[in-house]
Amino acid sequence: MLNTRTVLKENDLYFVGDAQYAIAEGESGLYRRDTRFLSRYQWQLNHETPQALMQHERYPFWLREHSANANVGYTMKVGIARDLTVLGSEVRDVLSVTRYIGGGPQTLSLSLAADFADMFEVRGWPQGIEHRQVSAEAVDGGVEFRYLALDGLLCRALVQVSPAAEWDGEKLIWTLNEAETHIKVSTFLLEGDETPTSGDAAALASEYDALHVRLSSAPLSDPLDQQVVAQSVEDLRSLSFHTPQGPFPAAGLPWFVAPFGRDSLIIALMVKDALPEMALSVARYLAAKQGTKYDRATLEEPGKILHEERVGELTRLGRTPHRPYYATADATPLFVWLVGELSGQHPELAAELRPHWEAALNWCLTDGDPDQDGFIEYTPDPSGGITNAVWKDSGDSTFTEGGIDASGHIAVVEVQGYAYAAYLAAASLYRQLGEAGLAGEWEQRASELRQRFHTAFWWPERQYYVHGLNGDKQPMKVLVSNPAHTLWTGIIPPEFASKVAATALGEQLWSGWGIRTLGEGEIRYNPVSYHNGSVWPHDTAAAALGMARYGLSREAQQVARALFDVARAAGDKRLSELLAGFKREGQADVPVPYPAACHPQGWDAAAPLALWHLLEVVTLEPQPV
Repeated sequence: MLNTRTVLKENDLYFVGDAQYAIAEGESGLYRRDTRFLSRYQWQLNHETPQALMQHERYPFWLREHSANANVGYTMKVGIARDLTVLGSEVRDVLSVTRYIGGGPQTLSLSLAADFADMFEVRGWPQGIEHRQVSAEAVDGGVEFRYLALDGLLCRALVQVSPAAEWDGEKLIWTLNEAETHIKVSTFLLEGDETPTSGDAAALASEYDALHVRLSSAPLSDPLDQQVVAQSVEDLRSLSFHTPQGPFPAAGLPWFVAPFGRDSLIIALMVKDALPEMALSVARYLAAKQGTKYDRATLEEPGKILHEERVGELTRLGRTPHRPYYATADATPLFVWLVGELSGQHPELAAELRPHWEAALNWCLTDGDPDQDGFIEYTPDPSGGITNAVWKDSGDSTFTEGGIDASGHIAVVEVQGYAYAAYLAAASLYRQLGEAGLAGEWEQRASELRQRFHTAFWWPERQYYVHGLNGDKQPMKVLVSNPAHTLWTGIIPPEFASKVAATALGEQLWSGWGIRTLGEGEIRYNPVSYHNGSVWPHDTAAAALGMARYGLSREAQQVARALFDVARAAGDKRLSELLAGFKREGQADVPVPYPAACHPQGWDAAAPLALWHLLEVVTLEPQPV
């Protein structure tokens, strides 16, 4: 793993470099979706790495850099001005090399290598491809790397340069004799019979600028808070990639540039007002990929919404189940909830996606409830896949108060809330279509679910809800963030909402930066764990939105303020995917980042857009629950 990772991205192309924006080791590479095409891309001047003087990301796809000869000391001999842009169809590197002191030629080289590794292999997947036959040959204007995948897909990395360079089998070499030399390198990552297509940096920059203008109509009084929102807008645009249905948000950079059901649905619910085109794309794309049959390997079921879809060589060969993989209990009710929310402003969606949201509702009542007790459940994937098919998907995240892992048909708290929101959305959709009878049936079903839920999940000793019901139907009495998150859905009876908020903001769960995933002092508590004591900003943001839903103005504002403080403490004004659950010690304290977090990550780019209106509000009116 790189100690410091740099990422530039546009559409499904992304450049993962080290601290100096070089591709030289480990996981660094030039990727297209799930394939690393180039495994080396490194400049040298006179056989040494240039010394960076300034590196600035003008946009998420554009690096501006000034560097000099190695060991520059007090006087620069050679200066390099560089613009590296990842343009969606092209990676363009433009250098201006200027000699200031010294005579004789200068040697500039670009080391290149390609391995066409699958994303899963880069991340340590044990069932990789032992050896790939990759060819590299000089071509007119540059060099081309070629690999014929085992499923017959031809992959090429074409590197075109101007002026011409010598290819010695490992690097392109320029001998520079002039006082100033301009070099352009264009890299195209191609599949099948695709041909190179140039990108347009100026057009992309204008798109980012226009997006900022569009979303600055409600500025915050504090400019640092405004920077957080602006960074979120930029990150969401950067994370998106093209689909036939429109822009779809990747779950996170760099390893999750792929469709994720749960992640994208939560993003869409949070940004549906600010970025409705993205939310609509999520709904339409997931509808198009909805399950239609039973498949034991991928866990596909009729009406079920996917968890994750990959397109790399290992998946195409059937060595992973991600084609797509349906191991999730929550994406399906989240999908119905989203369609219901969007149909208010986009009434055509109710009829357009009716076959899909009806199939999703049917899944909730059938395969989604395997023991027919009225709750949506999941069962750990018997083939060695995902153990916990919910947002806390690590294998050790769901357990009893005695520390025994959950098993059997497991019903966790927030999924029941998603189902409640889905059933009310169904009622709204049917009413919109003029079918009042069916609307009433789904309203009744939602009401019954709320009553059944409170009876089974309420934890009176803690004035809170349990994490879930184990396969033996016994409540898992473990203090976790999930019930606070569940406030967002409206399933919690109004008279109990303030109790849930108070427990979530109590000493065990509230860190001062957010709500811990697991309460301090509980079995398995560890502040630097993935799901057992860390703070996930999106999870905390959902709780804040839930508090606002119930009119808990002070509590909602407290939580939103804390999350904005987390982002403000970061140099790039971003929320991280997760952070350590250490207690905040005064206003001068800073949050402790989690070492392996995605950056940026989709959920956490969405959170400030969902929360900014809570920062300066005085009184919130409760919504219908």
